[in-house]
Amino acid sequence: MGVSVLRRRARRLDGDRRGGDRGLGRLCVAARTDEEAGVRRRFSLVTAWLTTAVFLALIAPLFALPYPLAVRASGLAGRLLLPLSPAAGRVRDNLALLGRNGGPRAARRLTAQVGDSFGRVLAEYIRMGGFAARPGLLHVHGGDALRAALKAGRGAIIVSAHFGNWEAIRLAGRGLGVEVGIIYRPFNNPAFNAVALGKIAMAGGPVLYKGAAGLKQMVRHLRGGGAILILLDQRLGDGAALPFMGRTAHTATSVAALAQRMGAPLIPAVGQRRADGLSFDVTFEPPIIADAPDAAMRAVNARFEAWIDRAPGQWFWLHRRWKWAGDPVSGSSVTCSSADT
Repeated sequence: MGVSVLRRRARRLDGDRRGGDRGLGRLCVAARTDEEAGVRRRFSLVTAWLTTAVFLALIAPLFALPYPLAVRASGLAGRLLLPLSPAAGRVRDNLALLGRNGGPRAARRLTAQVGDSFGRVLAEYIRMGGFAARPGLLHVHGGDALRAALKAGRGAIIVSAHFGNWEAIRLAGRGLGVEVGIIYRPFNNPAFNAVALGKIAMAGGPVLYKGAAGLKQMVRHLRGGGAILILLDQRLGDGAALPFMGRTAHTATSVAALAQRMGAPLIPAVGQRRADGLSFDVTFEPPIIADAPDAAMRAVNARFEAWIDRAPGQWFWLHRRWKWAGDPVSGSSVTCSSADT
């Protein structure tokens, strides 16, 4: 065997060894990556439970207080704390975008009202068992419209906004003999999500996650003659540009399209808090009749505007509803400086 042949074989062996080293290196890197991912997942889960435990410890007094006092105390805390938090800037930004702030004092007053509403809703979720056990807090209007809509056997899609307390709508439905489900976006914190799901389920079922699986379950629920509540006042990036409170805003039309496709009525409903801060006027309005999904959602947005005009402080102005908003439009009567509880 010649020297040149030996050299070629030696080079091949060296190459094979180096390739083997690289392969082992890749395996080691992959193993480290999987191990690190597992550590991160465990750390994330531990962090989730710890933060949830801290939250539950902070709100523990709300479990100890009588229900009415818990709701009022949480509302007072929200009224005092929200104006001091960074979230207050979102309220001011939204008002400035709409050109309806009425000046700094009106903006501060509205922010305090939003904080009060948020605090009360938080307490009502925390004490959902107590809320559900007090049907006398709900003054229901238009219940016959919901019952009539369900008689056709095609179900009913109830649309509302983050206004007052939307769970009052579902509890009112239960009082009418109608179990109203809800479409729900899960929290990123799995521990907190588990706690929240338990509270939400107390107001009615099914509780369906947003997404393809939830949509399939919702269709089955509607085909079985059930009712579902969907909150449609948040921005949808790829939604239709429709008027809302004086500006165009990205608005989801898929729910209206589904209602038309299934023949299910689209019923606006609102749970507006009364002046006592504890009870609600729950109103089921006549179904929206429209030829196209865009037209239906224009009508829905108009109903939301009317509710917000009545009690601006009961809407959650914390959402970035008009991010990438379009040009101003005429015809909105919403003002933001009126007094509210």
